[in-house]
Amino acid sequence: MPRMKLKLDDVTMDRVRMVAGAGGYSSPEEFVMHVLQRELDSLAPQDAESEEEIRRKMEGLGYME
Repeated sequence: MPRMKLKLDDVTMDRVRMVAGAGGYSSPEEFVMHVLQRELDSLAPQDAESEEEIRRKMEGLGYME
């Protein structure tokens, strides 16, 4: 499986640790994966919308201009 490294500033990492611990996640990494998967599912469900539909949805949510 391909891997990606993600750099977070100290303030964000502290928040991730706090929320992951409070939420009962086994690690900050597990929490980040859950959040990413949830966002991806909301933006691009696995029933494969077109890239244009995804772009419009992201613009509507303020992720893109």
